[in-house]
Amino acid sequence: MNPLPQNHPLSARTATLLARTDASLCPKVPWQPALLLGVTEGSYNLRALLHLLNDDLDAAHKLVQVHEDDSTANYIHQLVHRREGDWGNTRYWVGMTGAHPFYAELGRTTARERVDICQRGEPGAAALAWDEMAGLLGWIVREGR
Repeated sequence: MNPLPQNHPLSARTATLLARTDASLCPKVPWQPALLLGVTEGSYNLRALLHLLNDDLDAAHKLVQVHEDDSTANYIHQLVHRREGDWGNTRYWVGMTGAHPFYAELGRTTARERVDICQRGEPGAAALAWDEMAGLLGWIVREGR
């Protein structure tokens, strides 16, 4: 479900991203390269997560890597490295994220356990990662981050 109001400039693009059913755990290229070209609306966290949902890991990384003082940017940073399959860097950014408030919405699985699930490529790992990103998007919108 799209957390952005219908009148938000990124609402239609967000709906397109969230309707995907083919997301890979570790994508190699952006899904729709032109979808978010030139986007400047919304916070850097919102834009970074939208790029991440579009499999544009480089664009997401550029937005969050300069905001190490922001735990939400650090959270997105760990997700970027997880989707790259860079497990050591992912674990580093899990530590940098600390006790993020969104973790409470994820249930019993810890951030480190989710990294392990994805690293092992367990059945359902891609869906787990996608649901986490979509949920974090909703949290970012609700919290105004």
